[in-house]
Amino acid sequence: MIKQLAILLIASTIILSGCLREPSVSPDAIPAEDTILRSGIYRAERFSLFREERLTLARFEPPTGTYLGAYIRSDRVVAGNIELFEQMVGREHSFYTYFLKLGQRLPTEWVLECIALVRTPNIILEPNNIAQPFNRHLLRYTARSFGDISVPMFVHFYPVSHGAAYDTDAYLAFFRAARGYFERYAPNVAFVWVIDSDSLHLMDMMYPGDEYVDWVGINLFVDSQATIDDVRLRLDSFYFNFQERKPIFISQLGISHFSAHDHTHRVRESAEMMADIFEAIERYYPRIKAINYMSINSIDPRRNRGGTYNFSLTDNEHITRAYAEVIDNPHFLTRVNFNPGGNEISQRLSHPNPIRYYRGDFFVRSHMDIGGTGNLNISPSAVVNMDDIRYYPLSTAVGGSGAIRVNFDLQMVEIVSFR
Repeated sequence: MIKQLAILLIASTIILSGCLREPSVSPDAIPAEDTILRSGIYRAERFSLFREERLTLARFEPPTGTYLGAYIRSDRVVAGNIELFEQMVGREHSFYTYFLKLGQRLPTEWVLECIALVRTPNIILEPNNIAQPFNRHLLRYTARSFGDISVPMFVHFYPVSHGAAYDTDAYLAFFRAARGYFERYAPNVAFVWVIDSDSLHLMDMMYPGDEYVDWVGINLFVDSQATIDDVRLRLDSFYFNFQERKPIFISQLGISHFSAHDHTHRVRESAEMMADIFEAIERYYPRIKAINYMSINSIDPRRNRGGTYNFSLTDNEHITRAYAEVIDNPHFLTRVNFNPGGNEISQRLSHPNPIRYYRGDFFVRSHMDIGGTGNLNISPSAVVNMDDIRYYPLSTAVGGSGAIRVNFDLQMVEIVSFR
């Protein structure tokens, strides 16, 4: 029986110049080893693996692509003006963000502004009193206020961070109760559970359960002195934990271009990091379906902030231009799809284990890496030991009737079926 799957493998290291120019080849046409060595392709030995699987869409989840959004209310240049911000960056956004405390009424005027501009409200809901955060009377009141206006929106409820050291049992009970209240009074809301990237050690114990969550989110603030590998390392453990269960929302993203630590501007580094992150989201993280950029200067003395980093998109023309360039891409969506969820579609999933290229073949750690079933009958001579890990030929795992296409210009291998 042939199990139909679709898998993409994309090289995660740069291939040297002089690569073969055939746009695609079959398994039988993979170049001989000496050709590969001369072309430099042997240098690209680590690949990322993808497969396709049938998953159920969540509320407001797009089938493909990533919603583009921003927080601009504290941006001193645009001061929350959506039209001015979009004029500066050259592209519409699908949603805009507002911070709200439990017990506060929904900001109706701002919500109506979003509606008039066909933008979706995105609300980050935080405790009104961190010492006593679990007030159910205020919770019920807040849920009712969200339902009164009956507008589709996202709600990021009580993000988990070091700054909010919640009691685990109380937090889980309150979050689950909140989900119930919002389902009852505000079914127009997509509910998002969020955690800071530096609090991922709390991820399993603080997650309320799939039935209480539409989306999962992560806050990711990046020092421009970091590398893209540093960022992906922080993101990967979260991503691979949830990608098969929920669409992923980067609830807050900021990339600094100035640090008060050493009073140094790093505009070039920030622009490069921005390009690397947005490219990685499109290329390696297909289940990241929304991204909210935080255009904020946390060290702005005019607003009495005592932060360390400047994440603003608008107070430096080079950063504004860099952001405009990375979002000028149809992958980043400018309208939210208000589908109610429940439809099953084919979606791409990533795999954490690397695929390796060696002597004209691709190798996997196990047939389970590519969704295969049963035992592989592999000759011991075909097994390759790399970095003290046993790897098995991908061609054997795919089977004799499996289909493979290779595109060396794009550094891509696509496996379209297994035997």
